Amino acid sequence: MAKTFPMMMIGALVIGMTVVAVTSYQNRVQKIAESEAATTPSATVGPPCPVLTKAEFDALEVKPKKTFIFNEVTFDRRFGHVECNVVSDGGGTGFAPLCQFTSPAVLKVTTKRGEFYFKTGVGKPVTVSTPGGIPKCVVAGKS
Repeated sequence: MAKTFPMMMIGALVIGMTVVAVTSYQNRVQKIAESEAATTPSATVGPPCPVLTKAEFDALEVKPKKTFIFNEVTFDRRFGHVECNVVSDGGGTGFAPLCQFTSPAVLKVTTKRGEFYFKTGVGKPVTVSTPGGIPKCVVAGKS
């Protein structure tokens, strides 16, 4: 009995850790699917937002006033409201933020890959996703 007890403990520990890992994976996949389902399918369809250089962005008279961070991505905008979710990226449990803006006018998106600048115009809804840390901005991407 003294020799089998440690083996039983190790076996129970391995089984317990396996159950926790599988449950965690299933929960993550489910949460990503739920978030993706809450996103409008047409959200990522539309013409690309006009891209600016840092110098062009800095020269604008209209500057961002509203800043927020969502999943380690910083978004700066001038006007409007925003709603963010995550969408799958690369299959499995990989995901990317997807934010829908009502009327940002100008956007600065900062990811681990750098700073990206867009001039979207006033009154135009846009959607920004960041697969691989590179923002993709489309105009009229909200319905």
